[in-house]
Amino acid sequence: MQIKGKLIKAQNVFQKYKTPILYSGSSIIKALATMVVGLVIARYISPHDLGLWTTVNLALTYSVFLQSGLINGLNLELPLAYGKGEDIKAKLMAGTVQSSVVISALVVFVIGIIYFIFSPEQDHKIKFGVLAIIFVIVFSFYQNYLISTFRSKSSFFKLSLIQILHSCLNIATLLLVIFYGYYGMIVKAVIVIFIYTLFLYFFRPIKVGLIWDQSSFRTLFKVGFPIFGLVLLDSFSATADKLWLIKFSNLTQVGLYSFAFYALSTFSLFSASVASYIYPRMTYSYGQSNDKSILWKYVKKITLLLFIVQIPIAIICYYLLPVIIETYFPEYILSIFAMQVLLFAGVFKGCVVGVNALWSIKNWKYMIIYQFIYSILLISLTYVGFQFYHNITGIAYGVLMANLFNLISGIYLTYRATRI
Repeated sequence: MQIKGKLIKAQNVFQKYKTPILYSGSSIIKALATMVVGLVIARYISPHDLGLWTTVNLALTYSVFLQSGLINGLNLELPLAYGKGEDIKAKLMAGTVQSSVVISALVVFVIGIIYFIFSPEQDHKIKFGVLAIIFVIVFSFYQNYLISTFRSKSSFFKLSLIQILHSCLNIATLLLVIFYGYYGMIVKAVIVIFIYTLFLYFFRPIKVGLIWDQSSFRTLFKVGFPIFGLVLLDSFSATADKLWLIKFSNLTQVGLYSFAFYALSTFSLFSASVASYIYPRMTYSYGQSNDKSILWKYVKKITLLLFIVQIPIAIICYYLLPVIIETYFPEYILSIFAMQVLLFAGVFKGCVVGVNALWSIKNWKYMIIYQFIYSILLISLTYVGFQFYHNITGIAYGVLMANLFNLISGIYLTYRATRI
């Protein structure tokens, strides 16, 4: 009887935590797949070509300007609406954002096709790289909208399975890189995001048509535009490291740094996936109780958990990287130390996801302070680092220190906003 009781208890616990366990697992798989893809690309793509593709990808970062903050508003207002039982309002908001996203994507597509047809650019790698990134931007717009609806409708179980399929597809399409090099890499980027977006579309939890509700638009714009401004500032400052290299160095150095940056981006992908689960949960809980202290409990737990998980992984990778790179990626030997430094920058960056609590309670003052401080840190410290070392190591040190100071700042501001 005791064994049966324990089995029933274990089954109940599993049912309760099945979704977060699966979602966390799928996030880890996605992070590992991204790391494998980055390594294989580096094996078959030269630092110069990788630097070229990285430079072209900056357009993806700057393209968020066309979204005007509506998705940012939806990320916040949708879980609040569902927390209050306002399902009709939620669907109106989702349909309005979907219409805006489709219009923005069409604008980007038309501009991209005109460029490709009439551009005098003679370098085919640049020209086809730009064409590929146009398609990536178009699909990413709709992908971002769809993901926001999954998070808000508690459909993490389906999203977890889709993430696993995405990881498998990401690895399978590496054959294109192996056989076709640079051109295979850019085609792979388009194929992966297109199929991933299709899966998200077919299993979307909110099925609405193209709706335009003026009231929803005003609400989302009013809430989302300030957040969007902060995100835009963050996006621009996050590219400062690469912009300094483009300005003061060359595409080969950009490629070497891009390879090293896989260390940080892999950690960031895992923590961002965790944040995408925690953020709507925090917002939903706050919408129900209106108690800010609940958010601080989330922040403490998630920060400690991410430290415990990420620090041992970073230490192990620190000692394995030189052997792996010298053996399998000799063209990127100059990236080794920068990658080791960026491992710990990724840990610090990942552990600050609890700052999303500021967005949940719409504390604009602290949001602005937090984002402004982080942006200044990234822009200034990467510049100073490059001026001292004149190579990617200096940039990596700048990123490390920026994320360390940002972690301290984020925890302090979140504590003040939720506990004082």
